[in-house]
Parts: sequence; C-alpha cells; structure tokens
Amino acid sequence: MVTREQMIKAFGDEGLLLMDGEWCRETGLSDEDARILCEVGLPVRADLAFTTSVADEPRVGSLVVFRTGGGDVDVLTLGGTSGDTGMRYFLDIGNGVVGLLSFDDEPQAEKVNSSLEHFVEFLYRLRLRQQELNGESPDVAKPYTEKLWLSLKELDPDAFRGAESWWSMVMDTLMDRGFIAETRAFLAQRRAEVAGAPSGQATAPASVPSHRSHREGFDQALSRLEDEGWQIVDAERFASATETSGLLSPPADLADHFAPDGALVKDVTIAWRGGLPSRIQSVFAREALVLSVPWQADQGDDDALMDMDADELSRQADAAMDALFAAVHGLNKPEEGIVTCLATDRPSDLCRIVRAFDRLAAHGYLAEPDLWPTSSGGWQQVHDVTRAGEPPKAVFWTTQAHTSCFDARGDLVDVLALQWAGDRELIAEVLADTGLVVEKPGHEGVTFLLRPA
Repeated sequence: MVTREQMIKAFGDEGLLLMDGEWCRETGLSDEDARILCEVGLPVRADLAFTTSVADEPRVGSLVVFRTGGGDVDVLTLGGTSGDTGMRYFLDIGNGVVGLLSFDDEPQAEKVNSSLEHFVEFLYRLRLRQQELNGESPDVAKPYTEKLWLSLKELDPDAFRGAESWWSMVMDTLMDRGFIAETRAFLAQRRAEVAGAPSGQATAPASVPSHRSHREGFDQALSRLEDEGWQIVDAERFASATETSGLLSPPADLADHFAPDGALVKDVTIAWRGGLPSRIQSVFAREALVLSVPWQADQGDDDALMDMDADELSRQADAAMDALFAAVHGLNKPEEGIVTCLATDRPSDLCRIVRAFDRLAAHGYLAEPDLWPTSSGGWQQVHDVTRAGEPPKAVFWTTQAHTSCFDARGDLVDVLALQWAGDRELIAEVLADTGLVVEKPGHEGVTFLLRPA
C-alpha cells in the first residue's frame, strides 16, 4: 500500500491532488477509498496514463450516475488520460472498482483496476519508472519496463485480462517508447508537477529573497536542475560515466569559493555533460547568479551566410535544429563542457528578464526562459498547464533564440523574440522594468521583441 510520504517523494507535494474529507464521506465512499483520496492523494499527472487536468465535463471530483440494465450506478470522476480529452477514469462508489469511460460515438466503459488502492499504486510505480529511466538508454529501459509489467500483473491480475485491456496497451506503449519520447514524457511530467494541482496553471516561482546569500542561491539552482532531471556528481563519477547525459559536477572545493556569510568570492567552474548549458544558465539566473557559457552567441561568419542561397540557408538551419535536438535528447554521444558561475555583483540582462518573468508568474503566467527547443513545443507546454476553459497566459522564448541572442554571461546581443499570450499591456509594463528596449506587438500573432539597451 503506497503511503502519502511515498507519493510526495515521487510526485512532489504540489504534484498531488487531495479531496475534501467531509465531502468524500458525504458521497458514500468507503472509509478506505476516502482515506486514499483525502490523505494519500492522486497525482496531477502520471506519464501518459493519467492526468487531473481535463477539458470539459465531467471534471475531477464530479459525481455521475450511469444508467444500466441492472439499475443506476454512482461513480466519482478521478481524471483523464494525458493527450486524450475523451476518456475519464471513474471510481464505482458501490463496489470500489476503478474503470475507464470512453466518450466516443458509442460510450464504452471498462474495468481497469480492482480497487482504488491498486490504481494509485500503478500510477506511483509509473512515476518511479520515469525517475529510474531518466537519461538511460533503451537497452536499460526495456528490461526495467518488463519487470514493472510483471510486478503490476502480480499486484492486480484483473488489470491485465487480455492483450486489449487498458493497462496492457499502456505497458505496450512504454515498451516501444524511444529515448526522445521518454525524455519528452519526463519533462511533461515535471512541468505538470511544478504547475500543481489546485488551478492547473503554473505556480509563481518565488522571487529571490533579498537576504538570500549567494551560496543559498547556488544550492537552490542545483536543486532546481535536479528536479529537471540533472544528476549532481563528483569528479570521479563524471570521469567514468562518459556515455551518460545530464551530469553536472561542481568542484570538490566548492565551499572554498564562498565567504563565511555565503558571498561568492571566487568563480565556480562546473563541468557538464549532455543536456543544454543554456538551460543551466537560465536556472542560475533565476537565483540572481551570473553563469558564463563560453561559446554562446558565437555568430560565426556573417559574410558567409550572406553569400548563401535560400536552399543553403535552409539546409544550415535544418542542420542546426538537428544538432539542437540531438543535444537535448542525447541522440549522439553526449557533448560536454564547462560553465562558470561568476563572482560578480553586476547582474546580467538574463537575470533582469527572469526577475520580470517572476513578476508575471505572480499574475498566473507561465513565464519561462529557454522553455523548449521550438516554439511549437513551447506552446504544447503552455497547453499542458492551462486549465480547460481558460485562456492561456504565457511568455517564453526558445532554446534556439537563447543561444543566438545572449552572450556568454547572459547579456543580450541580438533581438530576442518572446512568444506570448495574455494581457499585452501588463506584459509590456513588466518587461519595461528590465531596462531593455521593449517592442510591443500590434496584435496577438506577432511576438514581443527585446533589444539591447
């Protein structure tokens, strides 16, 4: 039986939804089912199988009456499936069975778990699978998933009554999932958990307290990166794990770089392998720390670009995007390098923009630097955290824009395009406080532009 503590460790406190105890008792739920829903909780998302962010009715927590040949059946809506708005999980209040209802031309329902306890356990183990396989190759993922499948069958045999059963199809999908799809699913899971259960929208990142020391900010940045799937390792592990992506290795003498009061007095060099250093820079900027990425905004030979025809430019752009996706998804041998946290009190333009983004987040916006390699992928993240029936509120830029518009220390050297949705006047007002030149779009189809001051 999974506990509240285990669920928090797996999904995070904000990644769980708890129902009201008094309301659960009034619905006629069994004591055990009420305890699970009110004390243990449901995850806001569990990989591809489950989400509490559903569009249209019935909403999570809705009571529905099924008319059947044997009489009325009262059920409680638990959630839906990720990416499919036409399916709902339900709990049969009378017998405690969990089912799945499909709202097709002819609505159909099937039993998916013999109890709510087993259903929540399945979702919990799916999350553990994601955590264990983050950054691992398909050679590791497949045997792990096979063992998980067998353990779930042993836990609840009724959930696997045939190859066409719901959980059999879920596990088939996981068995065939490649590295790119696995990585995307992990990131979608983390963003859903950060967005939290109550509103379905992104929670406001806390502004950096004025009294926070550099050391506290440094440690918080590493913690945020761990939450996104990076591993913090020592030099020995870094040297040996040459095929592993998503590694960060601070120096062994890290404490010597900080004064007793936590002030950063000496630059800190951090080795990285796999992933995107632009993302590391953005996370440190959220803690008001300036991180230098040596090769960033290396524009290359502009004259050579001017001599290219349209086809050559297109091929070069495609090659750049392929390289970007290879880096973020670990398709090739992981790239590696160093970034440096600078001992400086002069904030970068990136730090100032991120501070403005925190203010927008306080207004309910998903405001993220370097959100995704492409704008379409970024908008998918916005969709995932926007509550059904509400307009999106977001401001972000892409990885490709980040690496070409910011120099090594995070100062703006080119025009940065910001994707946006929401209150144009509010966004413009908040961005003006960065001290950069803000070009406000004429309508929703045009991006905001930030120019160097």
